[in-house]
Amino acid sequence: MLLALVGLTAASCSSSTTTSTPESSTSTTSETTSTSQVSSSSEVVLSAITFAGADDIELDFDTPFNALTGVTATGNNSVDYTSSIVLQSTSDAVNVSTGVVDTTQVGVHAIRYTVTVGAVTAQKWRYVTVNAPEVIEGEMLVNPDFALGTAGWDDPSVVYIADGAQMTLSVEDGALKAEVVAGANAWTPRFGQMNVPFEQGTTYEVSFEAKSSVTKIINLQVGELLSSAPYFTDFKPGLAVHKTITTEWASYSYKFTHNLDNKRGGVLFELGTVEAQAVNATVWFDNVAIVESTPDEDTTAPSFTGVSENRNVSVGAEYDPMAGVTAFDVVDGDVTSAIVVTIKDSEDNTVEFVNTSVAGTFTVTYTVEDEAGNVATATTTINVVSMMFKETNLIVNPSFDEAFDETTPEWTHWEQFWGAAPVVDYTLDTEAGTYSIAMVGGGDAAWAIQVVQEHLTVELGKTYRLSLDAFATVARPINIAVGYSFGDNQYEQYARQDAIMLGTESGTYDYVFTVTKPTHEVKFTIELGTQPGFADGTVVLEEVRLQEHDADPIIDNGDFALAGWRGFFNGWDGTTGSYGIVDGEFKIDITKYVAGAEWALQLIQDDMSMGGSSEAGVIDLTPLATYTIGFDVYATEAMNIHPYIISSNDWANLVTAPGQTVAITTTKTHYEVTAVAGAVVHGNEILKFQFGDMAAFDGVTKSVIFDNITVKDSTLNNISSVYNGDMETVLGEHGFFSPSPANTMKLGADGAVVTIAELGGAAYEPHYYYMIHGLEAGNYAIVLTLDSSVARDFRLNVVIPDWGYASILPDTKYDFSLTADEITTVTVTFTVASPITPDVKVELDFGTLGGTLVSLPTVVTLNSILVYRDYNAA
Repeated sequence: MLLALVGLTAASCSSSTTTSTPESSTSTTSETTSTSQVSSSSEVVLSAITFAGADDIELDFDTPFNALTGVTATGNNSVDYTSSIVLQSTSDAVNVSTGVVDTTQVGVHAIRYTVTVGAVTAQKWRYVTVNAPEVIEGEMLVNPDFALGTAGWDDPSVVYIADGAQMTLSVEDGALKAEVVAGANAWTPRFGQMNVPFEQGTTYEVSFEAKSSVTKIINLQVGELLSSAPYFTDFKPGLAVHKTITTEWASYSYKFTHNLDNKRGGVLFELGTVEAQAVNATVWFDNVAIVESTPDEDTTAPSFTGVSENRNVSVGAEYDPMAGVTAFDVVDGDVTSAIVVTIKDSEDNTVEFVNTSVAGTFTVTYTVEDEAGNVATATTTINVVSMMFKETNLIVNPSFDEAFDETTPEWTHWEQFWGAAPVVDYTLDTEAGTYSIAMVGGGDAAWAIQVVQEHLTVELGKTYRLSLDAFATVARPINIAVGYSFGDNQYEQYARQDAIMLGTESGTYDYVFTVTKPTHEVKFTIELGTQPGFADGTVVLEEVRLQEHDADPIIDNGDFALAGWRGFFNGWDGTTGSYGIVDGEFKIDITKYVAGAEWALQLIQDDMSMGGSSEAGVIDLTPLATYTIGFDVYATEAMNIHPYIISSNDWANLVTAPGQTVAITTTKTHYEVTAVAGAVVHGNEILKFQFGDMAAFDGVTKSVIFDNITVKDSTLNNISSVYNGDMETVLGEHGFFSPSPANTMKLGADGAVVTIAELGGAAYEPHYYYMIHGLEAGNYAIVLTLDSSVARDFRLNVVIPDWGYASILPDTKYDFSLTADEITTVTVTFTVASPITPDVKVELDFGTLGGTLVSLPTVVTLNSILVYRDYNAA
């Protein structure tokens, strides 16, 4: 805030004074700068001005006070300069013109006094502290009717504005006015009042009047705010109070029983996002009251925590139905010990335990009753799954048999260092292959002690198994979590399993999860701090595994990255370059070339170029048959190209001379050479072109571009085992239907490019599709990433052709809109109740959708399509 200024008439200086070289002088009560003033021997030269009566002061709320009253300014020449005082302040509570301080504004108000006489300036800062009003005897709150403005309700240690929230508090017509922009959490923003003298064992009723500019749900809390984790002590645990504030004045109230010996807490009004609704509004409050009351009849059943709707457990894993499960009653408190667990198998037979030795499904039902007879039940479905996982372990140094890297250790640790900080000792024993964490005290929460491995990448749509071999010297729970941190203490969670109970003997504990968020680098965290069941002792980690589910993707080549061709350059000797489809041609750019061998630069069609893992070929030839290889090619400079059809068994080139060397130019030209199959063919022949016999170079880019590659038999028919010779074919089972040839789907640099020039009369004219050969029962997600050259609507569907094209989507179709030239990701979920054996068709319609939906010609680039099974919701 800019300092406000006001000037009073300055006293006249003696006409006999003169000015000499400036110099500074400081008195004990003010800062003075001056220019020496020379006078006759009988006059005192003015060099300093002293303030009196401007000491710091502490005032009671609403005590009249004027900052100029009693303040004087006197020069060392005995002249009174009080009338020259100028006030400045950073607080709007200070009227710098009159000196009046508004003492209904609580806090510290800084005031600066300044006097300037000629070249002499004196200044002094003064701090006026206005105390908060005191509670009137017999009342629980300060200023409950806002007659004293915002006092008591605007304490900066209570008011909290973050997460994009905004809030301005003022008083209007005798009521508190809160102008609110809702933040991401219920408590952003909030206001309230602490130090309410609640008595232990007493029931209170909190009431207030309110109205809102628009209907808005608010959250009401009672408790003590803390400066460190867990940041809040809840005085009504388990009792959530939401009130819907309407546009008319109305009265609201709620009751709670205070069961703690704590008089430091208070009431909070939380105006952020409540019940997933972020509503911006102006809300008025009045007549807040807290009175002793009697408890209402207990008709509320206890509530459970830690019970998920579904949970996957791998065959052979340990499972405890009570691990992490608690129950709380708003009257009786913790009633976890009263929980009764019933387990039934898939045939509805009651069993004693979940059998994890074989795959199966179990239903676990939790029942608890409070003293008033209110009964709560919760149910979880346990799926014991037999899933194959890849041998590759994504965890580095998983068995703790190697010393940690000194620069970037594979495993790191962190513990709470404030408040009730735990005492933790970490021991790596590479001979035993263990990492031991000895703990005394668990801090404020489970997160207070952490063992972490970072720099792991998990991919959208893939399922993983986290498992660890571990034990504890005293049986106790731990948590595991997968996610990443970003921004200002923000965390994106990908997976979490709480309260994994470790025994005193080595056991294997695992957790299966599906990644439903974008592919990202994450960290794996083991939380060892305070939670129910925590005990001092040592947790010993023996091995940690993160393994990917070993299953074929539901949609092959879903990112359209496979062209059927791959470039090759001898990169280990320093050669650099890149390759891919550009404008319907396969372009190989070489930016540095070291070797001169013919094989050092190649264009290849083999199993690897089709998405496989081997370098075996895919060309299918007839013994002793003659073939014609045709290809278009050009380069940035004239060079030789060497066509090959070879077997990975004997490496003999079937191309006949002189076609084994073709001189090409900078002009795109069609060439043909002859190849003759041997008496024995192996079914793994490779088609490729080599062009590495050129001089080494660096600092320039040289390009070779191929198109229209064919292999024809003696009848001049293309053999079907040559894929994507025109460099425009979308590989795999990606299909396109159109009644008009003007509409096309071609492979582009960023995916499948669908050009829609003419729309048919139905939604499916034209459409992209992919045939999935049956689906197991389970929950699924479709993720499309695409853009459109024009703004329009599209329709996604999943249908069964053999069932009359019946849709299996929840609403029989999914319509969505795209903004022009904006890449958008669309996610649709669906459930398959029982296995589907016929083909399942995923269809994206570009035709006339009907109704008010916008259907226009466009060019759509389908960057990727992913269909995956979500085992989180199995």
